[in-house]
Amino acid sequence: MGEVKLRLIGAGGHGILTLGNIIGTAATVHAGKEAVMVIGYSPAQRGGWSRADVIVSDEPIDYPIFKYPDVLVSTTQETYDLEHDNVRKGGIIIYEQDLVDPVPIEGVTQIGVPAFKTAIKVGLRLSANIVLLGFLNSMLNLVPEEALLKTLHQRIKRKYLDLNLRAYEEGKKLWEAHSRGGE
Repeated sequence: MGEVKLRLIGAGGHGILTLGNIIGTAATVHAGKEAVMVIGYSPAQRGGWSRADVIVSDEPIDYPIFKYPDVLVSTTQETYDLEHDNVRKGGIIIYEQDLVDPVPIEGVTQIGVPAFKTAIKVGLRLSANIVLLGFLNSMLNLVPEEALLKTLHQRIKRKYLDLNLRAYEEGKKLWEAHSRGGE
């Protein structure tokens, strides 16, 4: 795998920091990889965004801050507009397809994911971040699935665990459908 720089960004309350924390914990604690996370917030008191910049690597990480992510995950139009120009050529943008109207970007692959709609179908809208986790890890193979599942069992409250595990599986199915040329 080498090193992957992820920028996860969305509205406050979309579970962006939890998503980054789960990826980093799974990588370092359960998969023997290196990971760092740097977080940021908009200056707005209400309705602002939150961001998690996560690096996952097979080697020690020298510096945790980057400008040009390999992968951008965005859950709102505002955050997409703020960050889409920063994705490196050859990079990937994953966006919430029901909230983001993407613009063409040469040399960048863009994939819309119905994370919120899928989470609602599962029964917990708040699990959209876990839908994205299933999609993202299936696409990139950041960490072994057993590492993610262990982390989910440790980090998610018991009463929400089954719904989040279903959300993760639905995210995987969305990637499988996309990779076969489906939605």
